[in-house]
Amino acid sequence: MRMFCTSGPVDKKTCYYVERPDIMEEALNHIENWRYFTVSAPRQSGKTTLLRDIVEKIKDKYLTIFISFESYGEKDKEDFLETLVMDIVDDIEYRYNEKIELQIPKNIDNIRILLKELYKKFGREIILMIDEFERLNEEIINEFLHVIRSVYHKKEIYKLRSVVLISVSYLSGILEDNASPFNIAEHMEVPYFTKEQVYDLLSQHEKETGQLFDEKVKELIWHNAAGQPGLTNGLAYDLVAKKAKGKKIITEKHFEKTLYDYIKKYIDKNMENIISKAHEEKEIVMQILFEPESVEFDISDERIKFLYLHGVIDDCEGKCCVKVPLYYKKLYNHFKPKINGEKDYIINIYENLSKYFTKEGKLKINELMKKYIEYINKRGAVMFKGKKLYEGVYQYNLDIFLSTYMEELGGEVLTEVEVGGGRIDLLVRYKEEKYLIEIKRNPGPRKFQLAKKQLVEYLKRSGLKEGWLVIYSEAIEDFKHEIEEIDGVKINVWFIKTNFESPSKVN
Repeated sequence: MRMFCTSGPVDKKTCYYVERPDIMEEALNHIENWRYFTVSAPRQSGKTTLLRDIVEKIKDKYLTIFISFESYGEKDKEDFLETLVMDIVDDIEYRYNEKIELQIPKNIDNIRILLKELYKKFGREIILMIDEFERLNEEIINEFLHVIRSVYHKKEIYKLRSVVLISVSYLSGILEDNASPFNIAEHMEVPYFTKEQVYDLLSQHEKETGQLFDEKVKELIWHNAAGQPGLTNGLAYDLVAKKAKGKKIITEKHFEKTLYDYIKKYIDKNMENIISKAHEEKEIVMQILFEPESVEFDISDERIKFLYLHGVIDDCEGKCCVKVPLYYKKLYNHFKPKINGEKDYIINIYENLSKYFTKEGKLKINELMKKYIEYINKRGAVMFKGKKLYEGVYQYNLDIFLSTYMEELGGEVLTEVEVGGGRIDLLVRYKEEKYLIEIKRNPGPRKFQLAKKQLVEYLKRSGLKEGWLVIYSEAIEDFKHEIEEIDGVKINVWFIKTNFESPSKVN
């Protein structure tokens, strides 16, 4: 029985596998037309699996060699050439079940002699695919690419039909001075799965095992992973192997446990890589996370280029964003502003919590907001004054306040949850009830009206009749609560002032 594979490359015999015909056809066309090209995608995006699949399709027509430079980083030229030949020999034995001996070139320039030797032995044009190409040291990369360029101009003599360089990011800085064969127009980026491909992957498991994913769970997997192959398989594997093992139907409750573990418990190599790259450009990542739509997407900015090429951020209608929701939640949890010790100011151990419930046992969010205002009146100068603030700082402040109470009341607070075709800032869940809260900082009149309209749409699509919009503003002089009814939906607008005296003046 096959399974969801969480580390690549994927073996179609043992793993569920998604066909990717469009990009497959593009790569095959390049090869048929004697093109030398590059392929890039962040880690666990399926690029190596795709290229290995291409190898299987063409290996009987061409001498196809697939090697990786993953371990080549510290090698000198002599070690590089020796290892290169050893890897070529091993790959040919693995792929064609044929043992051969090759002369180790005396220098990098003599790699062209190695190519002629290979053609003489097999009588077939050569396809050379090199994974993790960026791992080579710069000096060897330069010499190697100059050889490839010279071969390219006489490729019919050397019978090197195509060279494919594979990396986690576009090799622009490496290639621009050394490698005219690798034209920017023939660079391929391996896209994430489409929604249809995600559903195809999940349906393979359903057909082979009889275990079903609830339709809502399929939507949640698609939404949270956004088609990222490694995350998609990882979420599905955790559900079938751990959270819902032996169950007939995988439910939303199972998914919630998986999502919590990914954000709070698991050390996932994919997520850790994203966090590591984000740390290298922490300042702009904080702004992208906590001040949505404030950073223009400009690939000429080296910080943005770095984060984009490593899969941390993306272009969302001209603005930088974290497009994969699960990445956003992980980064939000990792980089959220620390307010250690604030819980002592939020809740009193002697507080009567019954006032936060209706007779029917539902939460009184407005009562909690009144309590929140009391807290901000006491601590606002400490929390909001004299700091570089982002919109997300306010969101996190309200998040930690509500979470403190939910821990006592037996509910929970979720951030950036998919609802009604979009993402709500905070979702409070108590028993079977959901309460949606949208947050804005210093909106102008147009954005204020748009925020109300957006919240109404989320509520209507979620089948809810009441929601909350929290406005943090330096312009208002005092806290206030307004209620509006729009299209049959009640909107509670809470205005939170943030213009406090500096902390040094507060008793």
